Amino acid sequence: MNDDRVERILQRAAERGWSPDLVQRAVDLRVPVADIENWLRWIDDEESVKRRLDWHERLTFGDLRGREARGNDNEAFADLMASSAEDLGEWEITTERGPNAFAPYRLQENVTILLIEKEGLLIASCSFSGRKTIVGGKKMVVRYGQALRVRPEFRRQGYGDAVRNQSWGAGVTRPTQVQYDIMRSQNYAVVGWWKKYHPEVYDGVPEREGDIPGESVTVLQYTRRAFDGDASGIRKVAPADIPRCVEIINATHDGQDLFRPYTDAFLSDRLDDGWWGDPPDEKFWPHVYGWDDHYVIEEDGRVVACAGLWDRGRDMRDRWRHKETGDERVVAAAAMMDFGFEPGREDAMARLIAYLIGETDKLGRDYLLAPLEHLPAVAEHLSDYESSPETRAFRWGAPEPKITRVYLDMAYW
Repeated sequence: MNDDRVERILQRAAERGWSPDLVQRAVDLRVPVADIENWLRWIDDEESVKRRLDWHERLTFGDLRGREARGNDNEAFADLMASSAEDLGEWEITTERGPNAFAPYRLQENVTILLIEKEGLLIASCSFSGRKTIVGGKKMVVRYGQALRVRPEFRRQGYGDAVRNQSWGAGVTRPTQVQYDIMRSQNYAVVGWWKKYHPEVYDGVPEREGDIPGESVTVLQYTRRAFDGDASGIRKVAPADIPRCVEIINATHDGQDLFRPYTDAFLSDRLDDGWWGDPPDEKFWPHVYGWDDHYVIEEDGRVVACAGLWDRGRDMRDRWRHKETGDERVVAAAAMMDFGFEPGREDAMARLIAYLIGETDKLGRDYLLAPLEHLPAVAEHLSDYESSPETRAFRWGAPEPKITRVYLDMAYW
């Protein structure tokens, strides 16, 4: 760092009332200038900066390494997830990942997966996805936080804060304006972490009696069942269908917060499954979700509904264990993606969902996850199907713009 830049940083630190020794220590530890400038811009108390410097020193020169995930971390990342249960009241829930531990991230945008490693063992993780979207009619770039995990033997030692703070300079991800999180019901540990380190983010957040604070968001879990209905007109999507699918998807979800209006390129890119051209060797690039997983209903030469089926349970399962009895159950689900219907054709959408419930049964998964909270008329058409709601807490990290009707893309659930 050149002397002029150091002098400017020291001057700004003095204006904030920080000790010049603190800034000099950051310079000596070769903290990136961008990080120091961000700290000066956003952090009010000197103690927070001291903690960050301590972690930077240990992660850079000490017994730990802070880094981003690589493709060959697949098994180690799966092991970290399997070893780091979430505490949910009477239950512990472990997210088992594999064979493709990174499968969900293939469906997300601009993902950064941060890790802390000790002697080859991954001990903490956190990931973020930066998304272009619309909230309250305003275009924004938001950040979705997920996969905050710390191995039990390393908890309550600051690793959760340390792994998350690496996001200040992670990769080349785009800047974001607001972060949001979707947390499982009863996960008080995450709430406690947020309130300890960032209490301001819970100012004005709705309190929910007997549960963690946050806006409630709900997905319907449809129990697997063989399809015995009318399959006429149901077929797999073709490239020529994309403009029509985009049109009806946008019509279905227009005005919902966190919905990004689709384009032909956006939907095609998602169905390309991260690839382009001839399909790759499955051993090299294992399938997650693509053209063979998306369906339409065509009537009289016109597509009236479309939806995708992501076999989530192939690579991501939830193991529930009752703390007192030791009883366990494993839940593997499929999830509905990229769906929409022609205005007034809730019946067609429900028929296609019923077909996907049948495909879920063929896959051997327990449930189809369907985000129908804002489409009650579609759910009403499926009243003969057994379903149960799963409600989670939605935390939005800004007072404005306000979130009113949350669009749920199941890639971020």
